[in-house]
Amino acid sequence: MNILLSTNTFIESGLKPLEEVMNKETAINFGLEIFPNWENEAFNRDIEALKPLIENRHLTVHGPYFNVEHSATKGTESYDYSMKQIDKTLELCKALGIHHLVFHHNNKKINKENKADSIEQSTKNLHELNEICKEADVEILIENAGVKSKENMLFDEEEFIAMAKIEENNVLIDIGHVHANGWDMENIIVSLADKITHFHLHNNDGFHDDHNRINDGSLDFDEFIKLHQKHTPDADLVLEYNYDIGYDTDKIAEDINYLKEKFKL
Repeated sequence: MNILLSTNTFIESGLKPLEEVMNKETAINFGLEIFPNWENEAFNRDIEALKPLIENRHLTVHGPYFNVEHSATKGTESYDYSMKQIDKTLELCKALGIHHLVFHHNNKKINKENKADSIEQSTKNLHELNEICKEADVEILIENAGVKSKENMLFDEEEFIAMAKIEENNVLIDIGHVHANGWDMENIIVSLADKITHFHLHNNDGFHDDHNRINDGSLDFDEFIKLHQKHTPDADLVLEYNYDIGYDTDKIAEDINYLKEKFKL
């Protein structure tokens, strides 16, 4: 099991604070989930500078998110843009030896009128991306993306479980999304225990997708730890925070060390 930190929290601050976290003696043993931001010149510059510093760390990558829509119909401008973003991300995977990529079925708002078509199109696109990523020796992990408060939840709890069981992909469970949507954490973990290889960790008030620190919210993190240890003890843990936390490297290091102590790493 590995502890990783998503670079999502540094979208506004830039990646310089990440170097500070990596240099803190008490928090040196953690990996990274790189969150691409290819349209941002500073990110492109910073990620190049960062490469020599992270080559010996455990690395994964989040699929590109900004303006990316994997429920778009093939041949549309949105589909083409999303695929180009994937191509750039796979180039990074090749350069850094990354073998896992996190997938969102959708990022757009979902309603009764577009739900069925969105599931159909995103499923087709997932299957196409599976073949493309296999050629790059990259495995796609399906995330339970979308929350009610943002109106972008494509699958409800039982629909997500059913979909995940029939797809060939392993799964990344975002516990903050589980909590914000009112899903049953134990049901999700027990039902998909044989497919869960990663978790996104953050907390919230049970409704808003705030991406707070792991003990800043109404999600019972100690209960999650018990479920993880009992059902998915080998699954990696990825801290995925909001942008504000990216400016506070001491708090990030504190949570990394908290996880190391709780999981006896």
